[in-house]
Amino acid sequence: MYLLMGRGVDFVGTRFGLGIAVVWWSVAEILHGSVTGFKSLCLLRGLLAIGEAAIIPSGVKAVAEWFKAKDRGVAIGVFEMGLSIGPLLAPPLVVWITLHSGWRQAFVWTGILGLIWAIPWLVFYRAPNALPDAEDAASQPQRSLAPLPWADLFASRKAWAVGIARFFSDPIWYFYLFWLPKYMADSKGLSLKLIGELAWIPYLASLLGGLTGGVASSWLVRRGSPAIKAREKAMLLACVMVAIGVLSVYLHSILWVMVVICMGAYALQFWGANLDTLPTDLLPPEQVGRVTGFAGFMGALGGILFTASTGYVVSHHSYTSVWIASGLTYPLGLLLLFLLLRPFPARQV
Repeated sequence: MYLLMGRGVDFVGTRFGLGIAVVWWSVAEILHGSVTGFKSLCLLRGLLAIGEAAIIPSGVKAVAEWFKAKDRGVAIGVFEMGLSIGPLLAPPLVVWITLHSGWRQAFVWTGILGLIWAIPWLVFYRAPNALPDAEDAASQPQRSLAPLPWADLFASRKAWAVGIARFFSDPIWYFYLFWLPKYMADSKGLSLKLIGELAWIPYLASLLGGLTGGVASSWLVRRGSPAIKAREKAMLLACVMVAIGVLSVYLHSILWVMVVICMGAYALQFWGANLDTLPTDLLPPEQVGRVTGFAGFMGALGGILFTASTGYVVSHHSYTSVWIASGLTYPLGLLLLFLLLRPFPARQV
């Protein structure tokens, strides 16, 4: 769905692309409260994924429309804070609603929150070319570029550079997101109660990583570094920090295990903020949605393959191999991105 949703966002524009996606997602979420069995649940989960697939391409496209190179890293970092704020706030909110009103109402009220957010977005958001009096719009050249045709998209080294980097990095975020509690229980012997008390901390670290990662590359751009090189330098630093998380398999103190895992989680979003900024540096806004959608597709594909292999490796061996892989995939992704992007310059906007 990422491929189609990225194209759709480029076609209808950021305002309606993101607005419709959030409304779609919210309605699908509300309908979860009426599921009657496994088939209806699967259907609604599929509908949920359709709306979700358009959200990141829309957000990245909005940043490309509104911000210059020196500010895009910070803007993407703020936008991607939502990837960490969600895991931080959703569990206590959902548990509270479930305990007081039942699990069906938990779906209903989270969907209603999405609809509430969509109203001011659709009412107030305008792209710069729809705001002729805006200072940002006046400083940017007017373009009328069509979205990339499918053939050009799949032949684009820029698209493949970002897509392959997502293919190798997104699976590790999924591992931290979905496997971390089980890892802490299986390998470190933590109780469910203690896991509940500690599980939010890595996501707080990742929230800070997304923001500071964007700030770091924007700082480099302001000091004269070309935008693409600034993102790559920040991503190289993230590769080093991600590897620190691997040490968790060799540590026994829960304090130090949490420290190195938090450093790894911090690095994941430090990397992500810069990787998701790259399409805005490489392409005009009219083409950002589709390339970001392609990258999302590659990340999801990598996530499926890595998650399937993780289950097999953990069942037949241990978590050690998985953690070691998590420290190697980021440098590999960055190396391939670096090779594919040579010798492309950033767009001068």
